[in-house]
Amino acid sequence: MVGLVFEIFKKALAALVVVSVLGKLFDQLLTFGEDELQTAVVLACYVYFVISLFAASRHKLFHVLAVPFLTQFLHLFQKYSFPAGANSLWRLAPFLILDSYFLYVFIQKPVCLSKGEKLFLTFWIITQLFFLLISPNLENIVFGGLLFFSLTLPCYFIYLNLVNTAKHFRENLEMYLCTLYIILGLGTFGLVIVGAGYKGSDNLLATRNITDTNVTMAYFILLWPFVLLFAERHALNSLIRLVLYSILSGVVIFSFSRGAVLLVMPYMLITTFLIGNVMRFWWVVALLTLVINVFPDLIFDYKDWDMAYFWTLRFGGVMATDSVLDKLQQASGRAEIHEIAYNLFLSKPLVGHGTGSFEMLGPGYREAHSLFYTLLAENGLLGLICMYSLLFFLLISTLSVCRSNQKYALLPLSLIFYLAFNHTVGSVFVILPARSVTINCLAPMLLLCLFFYAKSIQTHAAAPKYE
Repeated sequence: MVGLVFEIFKKALAALVVVSVLGKLFDQLLTFGEDELQTAVVLACYVYFVISLFAASRHKLFHVLAVPFLTQFLHLFQKYSFPAGANSLWRLAPFLILDSYFLYVFIQKPVCLSKGEKLFLTFWIITQLFFLLISPNLENIVFGGLLFFSLTLPCYFIYLNLVNTAKHFRENLEMYLCTLYIILGLGTFGLVIVGAGYKGSDNLLATRNITDTNVTMAYFILLWPFVLLFAERHALNSLIRLVLYSILSGVVIFSFSRGAVLLVMPYMLITTFLIGNVMRFWWVVALLTLVINVFPDLIFDYKDWDMAYFWTLRFGGVMATDSVLDKLQQASGRAEIHEIAYNLFLSKPLVGHGTGSFEMLGPGYREAHSLFYTLLAENGLLGLICMYSLLFFLLISTLSVCRSNQKYALLPLSLIFYLAFNHTVGSVFVILPARSVTINCLAPMLLLCLFFYAKSIQTHAAAPKYE
């Protein structure tokens, strides 16, 4: 991992040098954003993507996976100084660079897909194009919709299908996704700090919207099994493991999300026992107990913290009911949003209103805070059957490798908790809003990583590390 970090640093430095030189040669180059610094950083990110993808590297897979992660932070840094929305070239430039690299690779290396894989990709592209074309929101999302559904995600599928047969694919995938987990976690904490002080605001609830932790929580759920598998493969010491656990716990705390607490905390507990770290888990519990006893003010002075007010605001009265789930639905307003989505479904039950239509036809939200209701409103019964069939196939694929080793049960478990999150907190799949800042396809890319990791286990059933 040290070599990977050093390579990232070198290529980032090279990108900054290139932009600095070009900025000196062309005076108007750095005038697009709100100031020269912002423009220079944005352009340096684009140059970094080009260098990292097209220059020689031992860690090419990492750079391919990193683009959606880093783009999350790039979009937030761009803010509204650059045109926002799914049709903005400024927002989609990283994915255009990524797709150019994919096409370059596919020209260089023969792509061998089975008949079933070709049929799947053809069906996926046709159905997604149909749902996109019938959308009343087409004018605002056509560029991003075509790019993600018809090019980027199919290219990710073909690329991972191409590289998953490599001998060290799983080991490298674990390391790369663990690295990206750390980057995503530290970046989220950085955004919390910046957001809390934005224009003099110390409202920590405002940072929840700035960092969009309700969305990133779904990414952490899908990344978590790879983090645990990496830690187990390399026998990381307890201190490093505690840091990895602290990142996820910290994101839950700063998310102020009821769903995150009720889902992610049990998820962490179950996966800890599943990975076989029972003794280490109890060591962590003992350490936390010791810290609480040595520093009791951490607990007893909690009510004096600024954060306590916001947690009380989010959770107040929720547990004082016979049905916690019903109370959460009422408190969050999701019941009304689901009703709107269901009424939209009733008006066009077979095919729905099209991709991105809920943002225009609903109450203004990007999705209906539920994968099920979002699919009902936007893709109707046809889209519902297609998506759940794919998710069921993915679940079966990940379950099939559990017999090899108990640790691999982390894969289907992460998918189950991801789906639970998608059906109770918010639908996190392709983020394709007409006006918002962040645009991404990170969740389906991680789902593809789950699938091809499981496929690699089946291909290399005799790998010495785990089997």
